[in-house]
Amino acid sequence: MQNRYYIGVVGSLASGKGVVADYFIKNYGFVSFSLSFIVHKELKARHVGAFSRNTLQDIGDDLRQEFGDGVLAERAIDYLKTEGNTRMIIEGIRNPGEVAYLRKLPNFILVSVDADQSLRFRRVIERMKPWDPRDWETFLKVDGRDQGDKLNVSGQQVAKCMKKADFRLKNNKDLETLYADIERMVARISSGHPAYARILDRS
Repeated sequence: MQNRYYIGVVGSLASGKGVVADYFIKNYGFVSFSLSFIVHKELKARHVGAFSRNTLQDIGDDLRQEFGDGVLAERAIDYLKTEGNTRMIIEGIRNPGEVAYLRKLPNFILVSVDADQSLRFRRVIERMKPWDPRDWETFLKVDGRDQGDKLNVSGQQVAKCMKKADFRLKNNKDLETLYADIERMVARISSGHPAYARILDRS
């Protein structure tokens, strides 16, 4: 049986998590899976039509409260095991329960990505996802809940998840800078985690 490799990517809204995931996909043969896929499946099961990021947050909270804080990660891994992939990027981590579940996997590494709030707001406006906020005030509310819902431990707790990261990236500059930072991180992963040295070798 082949070894499986899991890199979790956690970060603030519009910090560049997808860019980091894409880099590993294009350069190291990983495939990406977002925990939000599980939430979107639940949207369909509940026959929800139009929705906002707040709707997605609510459904994620509902699932964690009903089935446990690690449920999205658990369902994601169950799904991925049927796909037969051995190198996986796990995106959309937002609760410490998900991190705790993923930590049980062999060869799991958690990477955090962050950027200044004003820059992240600009990226949200530019990317125009239909469920994203459209003004600064709404962005602050959504971002605040995403960082940490103080009234609901089963809710969004991105800040707590980021503190659990093995490696950290800051994405306040251009793509070339971020890519260089990722490569430096890759070198650190390879040296500190021997299981990764072979699959992260592009020589």
